[in-house]
Amino acid sequence: MVGFVIVVGYNILITKIFKLKYREAVITVIIGSSSHFEIAIATAIAMYEIGSIAALGTTMGLFWEVPVMLSIVYLGRYLRKKGFWES
Repeated sequence: MVGFVIVVGYNILITKIFKLKYREAVITVIIGSSSHFEIAIATAIAMYEIGSIAALGTTMGLFWEVPVMLSIVYLGRYLRKKGFWES
């Protein structure tokens, strides 16, 4: 989770440095912070077969990705309200 916070913070900082407007910045932060669990699941299945513990363990990441991505959306809306990015 700490790594995820670092990645989100880094992405927010980069969008500010490059002076992106809100619409571009929030999309960049969400996509840049995504963990791409679909690729991880496909890799685990390809390497260890579909019934493996590795494939099952990889699917567990999807359960926490949705609330985390929603919180990034709310964070983006909050930062927009505070004038962090240009409108």
